[in-house]
Amino acid sequence: MGLPFQDISRFVTSLMTPERSVLVGIDGGAGSGKTTFARWLVESIQETDTPVSLVHVDCFYRPVAERVGDYPTLPDCDWKRIRDHVILPLKAGQQARFQRYNWPEDRLKDWVTVDVGGVTIIEGVNATRKELADYYDLRIWFSCPQDIRVARMLARRDTLAEEIRHWLPVEEEYITSHASEERAHLVIDSTADMEAKDGDGWFVIRWSPPST
Repeated sequence: MGLPFQDISRFVTSLMTPERSVLVGIDGGAGSGKTTFARWLVESIQETDTPVSLVHVDCFYRPVAERVGDYPTLPDCDWKRIRDHVILPLKAGQQARFQRYNWPEDRLKDWVTVDVGGVTIIEGVNATRKELADYYDLRIWFSCPQDIRVARMLARRDTLAEEIRHWLPVEEEYITSHASEERAHLVIDSTADMEAKDGDGWFVIRWSPPST
């Protein structure tokens, strides 16, 4: 299915009004290319002189002492803090403010503010879980086979193989039980090279834009 990816950024900015923030959620399995696409979308929106903020789900993980196991998995992500500190304030026309988890130091550290208005993109596994899905103006899902995603994670050299083995079953349960792909307005096949520019390697599986 053909869809110029610049049309996505144009659609997002078309949702703006002076009184509200536009919320975009980008979800998918680890290694599927969410962050690469999110950065591209930020740059594309910035070209229109539209204010845009990028919030990473990874900033909302709990410190090691509060986790359920030896390696971080989805239950260790405090999605309620994403809702209460980012999504709900912006939906109410208020500035969002949250404390970002610092992975090397294993603690909540820097404070981040997100001004109301413009576009706020929230990306990461868990971003469009069923408890958060209805808050978004646009939901995007990245579809990619698990073996390709695992190969990408190993190639990045920032995730241990043992950590990946602990992560995958919980991630698969999330994908199945939250049905984020089925609820997504835009589903992208990211099997190809995600480092390609301007959407080369990104293929649209489904585009069903929400009613404006």
